[in-house]
Amino acid sequence: MRITVALSALAAATLVSAGKFHLSTIGQGQSDILPNAYIVEYHEGISRFNAHANLKKHSIDYKVRNEYSIFNGAAISVKSNHDGATLATVPGVKNVWLVHLYSHPTVNPAKNNVNSTESTMSVHHMTGVDAVHKKLKLTGKGVKVGIIDTGIDYKHPAFAAPGATEGCFARYGKNCRIVHVWDFVGDAYTSLNTPVPDADPMDCNGHGTHVAGIVGGNGMNIKTGPKPMIPWIGVDPEVTFGAYRIFGCEGRTGTDIILAAMEMAFNDGMDIINMSLYGGPAFRSNPMAVLGEKLIAHGMNIAGCPGNDGAQGISMVADTALGDSATSVASFDNAHGSHYTVSYAGSKYPYSPSVAWGDNRPIDLPVSATLLPLFDKACVLQDGCETAAYTGLDVKGKVALLFGDLTRCGSIRRGNIAKGLGVAGVLTASTPFGTTLLSDVADLAMASLESRG
Repeated sequence: MRITVALSALAAATLVSAGKFHLSTIGQGQSDILPNAYIVEYHEGISRFNAHANLKKHSIDYKVRNEYSIFNGAAISVKSNHDGATLATVPGVKNVWLVHLYSHPTVNPAKNNVNSTESTMSVHHMTGVDAVHKKLKLTGKGVKVGIIDTGIDYKHPAFAAPGATEGCFARYGKNCRIVHVWDFVGDAYTSLNTPVPDADPMDCNGHGTHVAGIVGGNGMNIKTGPKPMIPWIGVDPEVTFGAYRIFGCEGRTGTDIILAAMEMAFNDGMDIINMSLYGGPAFRSNPMAVLGEKLIAHGMNIAGCPGNDGAQGISMVADTALGDSATSVASFDNAHGSHYTVSYAGSKYPYSPSVAWGDNRPIDLPVSATLLPLFDKACVLQDGCETAAYTGLDVKGKVALLFGDLTRCGSIRRGNIAKGLGVAGVLTASTPFGTTLLSDVADLAMASLESRG
C-alpha cells in the first residue's frame, strides 16, 4: 500500500513538472523569431529563485532578458546547446515559447488636401461615439489608458491639458495628460541589438501618436503650430495616458518586451491598455494572450487589434486580440454596405446624410419630390459652387443633383447657395461613395451618392 501511494505521488509530481514547448511557427520563418530566445512560464507556486536553480541544475547556460511577476516567468537567451523542448523538461517549467518578432507598424503618409472635408465627426456618428459624448456625457475623465506602441509625441498640442498650448508628461509638469511613461528599447533598437531603456517615450515613427490621437486626442482648440484642416476630437478627449514605447525608430520588437510593457502598464494603474500590434501566427495559448487574461482577471481592460493580415488566411489575428475576455477591435470590407437608400427607376442607391441633418435619421423627402440634375450646356453635371449654375431653372421645392467635387468648394457653400434659392434638398454625386463628407447646413436635407458614371 505504501509503495502504491509513493508511486502515485511520484507520478503526480512528474505530471506537474512536465512543461510544454509551443512551437507555433505557422506563417513565420526563422527571420521572424529571435534566435536562442525563449519565454518561460513557471508553475504556480514555483518561485523565481527555485526556477533559476532548476535551470542551472540542468546545466543550462542562459541570460535573463526580462523577469515577470504576474505572468510568473522570464524571458531568457540560452547560450548553451539547449532548445525549447529541453527547457520544457526542467522541473517547475509550465510552458516555453519562442520569442516572436513583431514588425514596426507602417505609417503611410496621406497627401495634404486643403479642400478636404474629412472629419472624425462622421466616424463618431457611425460608431455611436457622438451619442456617448452628448447623451451620456462620457469623455474619459478619470480613466487611464496605456498605449503600448511606438511611443507618443507627448508635446503634440492635441494632448495639451486645458489651458495649455502643448502636451507634456508628468516628469516635466503637473498639468499633464500623459502621466506614466517608459521607453523599453531606445531609438537605435532593432530587435537584434541590446535595448537601451530610458524614461523618454518620444515617438519617432508616428503610429503610437496616431493611436493615442484616436483614443483621446483633442484637435478642437489648437492655437499653436500646424492646425488641423478640420477640427477633430478623439473618442475620450479627457483620458490620461501611459506611454510605453516598445519599438525603436527602425526594426522590430519581441514578445519579451511586449510582456514587460503589459505588466508595467498594469502596475502603473492603467484602467485600459491598447495594443494596436499585429503579426501572426497567433493562438490563445501564446504568452501575450495568457498574460492578457491574467491582467483582465485583476480588473484591467485590454483592447487589441486583430491586425491587417486578414488576406493571408486563418490564424493571422494578433495575440493581444485573442483572449477570451479581451476586446478585439477590427475593420472589415463588407460586400453588403449598411446604408440608407433612395429608390429611383426601380433601383436602390445608397446615400450618406450630412452631419448637420441629425442623429442617425434618414432623409424623408416626399416621394413626389422632383430630382433636378444641374447640367451645363455640354451635359456635364455642375458642382453648384456658384449661383449661376441655377440660372434659368425652377428649383424651388425640388432636389438638386450636383457634382460633389471639392476642388472649388465644399458642401457648406453649395448647400447655402441651394438653400437660399429654396431647394428642398441636395444630392451630391461623389467618387467613391462616402468620400465627400457633408457638413453643417442646418435644416437642409443633404446627402452624398456614389457617382458611377
